[in-house]
Amino acid sequence: MDKSQKHWLFISLGISLAVLFVMLILTFDTSTLEELQECNLWFILLAFVMHIFSLGFWALRIKLMCRSLGYKVPFFHSFNLVCSNMFLAAVTPSQIGGEPVRVYELTKANVPGGEATAVVIMERVFDAIVLIAGTIISVFLLGMFFADLNFPEAYMMIAYIAAFVFAGLLLVFLIVAKNPVWSNKVLHKLLHIFGKNKSPDIIQEYQRKIDLHLGKFYVTLKHFTGKSKTGMFYGLLFSALYWVNEFIIASVLMMGLGLPPNFLLSFIFMILITVIMMIPLTPGGVGIAEVSMAGFYALIIPTSLIGVFVLLWRLIMYYFNLAIGFAASMIIVRREAKIQKDEPINL
Repeated sequence: MDKSQKHWLFISLGISLAVLFVMLILTFDTSTLEELQECNLWFILLAFVMHIFSLGFWALRIKLMCRSLGYKVPFFHSFNLVCSNMFLAAVTPSQIGGEPVRVYELTKANVPGGEATAVVIMERVFDAIVLIAGTIISVFLLGMFFADLNFPEAYMMIAYIAAFVFAGLLLVFLIVAKNPVWSNKVLHKLLHIFGKNKSPDIIQEYQRKIDLHLGKFYVTLKHFTGKSKTGMFYGLLFSALYWVNEFIIASVLMMGLGLPPNFLLSFIFMILITVIMMIPLTPGGVGIAEVSMAGFYALIIPTSLIGVFVLLWRLIMYYFNLAIGFAASMIIVRREAKIQKDEPINL
């Protein structure tokens, strides 16, 4: 882990711990202890297991999408890259730090760079499709529940903005996907802007690599929309399974605290919270996630249990991701160290 990653890790941990501490102080009282006596640890354990299954769904999505392109990626390799991805995603704004890890690890499984990049980008597209559909449905359903819940207008505004932004991003991707010449010009322009201090030879080499990988990327996109339609099917299927499973975890935690699950309303809340967390304001969405979770679920959970509920949710969705992500990253580091050690020294 380099200094930059350590810096972001400490910042994200500091923000998350501070927000959780304040939340517990403000919501913990004598009734909290009484209500915790009704806690069912088996449901809390089930929530942890469900999150592990979600990572498995993600790994299967990558494995089957690659297989549809003709590349065999072992399940354990796919699962490990997903876990390693979770570590960087937890400490970078909008969780974008995990994409380079996934691309790199796919190339280590003999998937060419262009195809690996296309698979990772298509993952984002499938996630966006599922979340856009879920957000639109959520906004509609919230309108039905609005009168009964006295739902804050600010949250409704956030929901509408989130749906609009996601739809816009998907539209931009579709435009780029259908205009390779235009996207190539944009990338070359950006390269010249950010590479002003580089030598012409280095710029030219970067351009060559961009042209090469962009060409492979568009070929892969044609595969996904053509003969590799099974990859599209598996991508959407396991994206849906991943997000639905992740959203149900909150309801399982509610049952673990002795509360009624309220699956439908909890599902709506989780979609909106996920969209809000993707706004690149803090690394890993820390602070925003805790406050959003408390703000939404305060409508259906007693105040005395809000802090405990958010703490349990973050233990599974953030701190567990950091732990398992760090372990997976160490596996990659040891593998790379072994490869370098075994490489012959050229004299």
